[in-house]
Amino acid sequence: MKILKVLKSTFIIITISVFVISCEDFIDLQPRDRISSDDYWKTAQDLENYVLQFYPEFPGHSGAGIVKEDLNSDNVIRSTPEAFINGERSTRTGNWRSEWKNVRDVNIFFDNYQKCEENFNAYKHFLGEAQFFRAWFYFGLLKTYGDIPWYSKSLLPDDEEELMKPRAPRTQIVDSILVDLDNAILNLDPKKKLGNLRINKEAALALKSRVALYEGTWQKYHANTPFGTSGVNPNKYFQACIVASQELINGDYEVGIYETGNPERDYYELFGLDNMSGVNEIILYRTYNASDGFGNNVQHFTTNNTDELGVTWDLVSSYLNKNGKPYNYLSTASTKKGNDFLLAIAEDCDPRLKATIWIPGDLRADRFNSYFDKPWIDKSPLCPTGFQIKKTSNPYSPVAGGVWAEQSNTGYIIFRFGEVLLNYAEAKFELDGTVAYDALNLLRKRAGMPDFEINSQTNDPNYFDYGYSIPDGLYEIRRERRVELALEGKRQEDLMRWAAHNLFKDKRPLGYPFNPSEFPSYNPPLNENGLIDYMKNSLPNGYQFRENRDYLTSIPQDELTLNPNLIQNPGW
Repeated sequence: MKILKVLKSTFIIITISVFVISCEDFIDLQPRDRISSDDYWKTAQDLENYVLQFYPEFPGHSGAGIVKEDLNSDNVIRSTPEAFINGERSTRTGNWRSEWKNVRDVNIFFDNYQKCEENFNAYKHFLGEAQFFRAWFYFGLLKTYGDIPWYSKSLLPDDEEELMKPRAPRTQIVDSILVDLDNAILNLDPKKKLGNLRINKEAALALKSRVALYEGTWQKYHANTPFGTSGVNPNKYFQACIVASQELINGDYEVGIYETGNPERDYYELFGLDNMSGVNEIILYRTYNASDGFGNNVQHFTTNNTDELGVTWDLVSSYLNKNGKPYNYLSTASTKKGNDFLLAIAEDCDPRLKATIWIPGDLRADRFNSYFDKPWIDKSPLCPTGFQIKKTSNPYSPVAGGVWAEQSNTGYIIFRFGEVLLNYAEAKFELDGTVAYDALNLLRKRAGMPDFEINSQTNDPNYFDYGYSIPDGLYEIRRERRVELALEGKRQEDLMRWAAHNLFKDKRPLGYPFNPSEFPSYNPPLNENGLIDYMKNSLPNGYQFRENRDYLTSIPQDELTLNPNLIQNPGW
């Protein structure tokens, strides 16, 4: 028996006792679209081998890791503007065949799994995995395209009627996703039996809370626009999110907030761990093993490089002070520049800020006795904002501070309990205006912050204008979400579902207050407050996101030609 290696960056590197599958079984496995019903599907092992092939489709660390997923948002920038947030995408040509391949492949499972000759309980979990994966794949397509056809079986070239389906309303897709997840919840084994390297019941509940919150807020904030669906009651989805979240929060599951009683380190350490298997907060994660050729670059890019990434002033100024009140960052920037500014906000503000960006004096690599001196704003690969990314680093990693490529084993978190608490708190307030203090305070306590309280927006010197009015309670819950989930790849989804283009449109991302004495040979563009304005020339008018178009992606042109029943997305 050997560890199954599926594709280059397989999810299934796993420890010796997990995901151990016969290499012969895998070698003998025919391509998914050519599996004969006569020589397959007979055993539970056949079904397991088949669903395992989908694990590599989960996201993983790429380059600098999960922080790259925040690039298409107002949290992080690179040296050049991102096409998505800047409205630079063009109408797609070609087809979307490759994007639907996973849906077709997982539907092959549903076409055939009942041919299994073993008892249902022998393959019940694998059926749950397939149900989870179909929900996962469809949710990705929904976020990209909105209305799409729903297929519950694999299609053959002569299935003309099915191939010519029109786009179903997005709510029909979401309802079908939720049905799949409800079935997956019934069929999947819990984390305490499987661990958090395999899809489990808790992961299905977490995905359900994510999907339901996404659709509820999408329908609420895109109502009466071409992106909304007529006649939909968003509360239906808020309630679904609450039910799934409460099941995880109150049920008999191995979930909780990771804390050791050290609020200065607990939040920070969570994201830089190699082995996350013993962490209750992490519901599902992707593991790496550099010695087997499956490493990543996370520690290289966070402890010895920048990958040209920089956190924005906009994200930094979202953090409250340590007393739980809005902090006047511009006032501090008027008297403190460069390193002095970084040291001041680290001392004054929510400890999660110091866990997210490097502060002078921070230990970067223990083995080299290396400490952070100042941001790389004047050398390659530069940090364009001065707020250099620290989250996901681990100074005690054996490869911290090194230049070795693909040698980091840092895990990639797919679901964590902290997100579920935030999903619950937001859905609860959206549904009935109730603040889920207990859930939010679990996150606050871990970070060493005072209990959650509602601050007045009018007293926030860093006021974030959504372009529409929201209650102070929701404003503060959204802030908590942004801070807690910073750089975890959720910000773009949040901006899209909240219809929040007003937060960044016609604005440029800014950096920290520049101190010329620290960089005598560097002269970056600055704004009127002395903040680095790195994209002053490349974005003279700020981001040009097109709110009448860019909330969805265009349907590829070939698909519109082949299927006249498809209709192009708004604005394209």
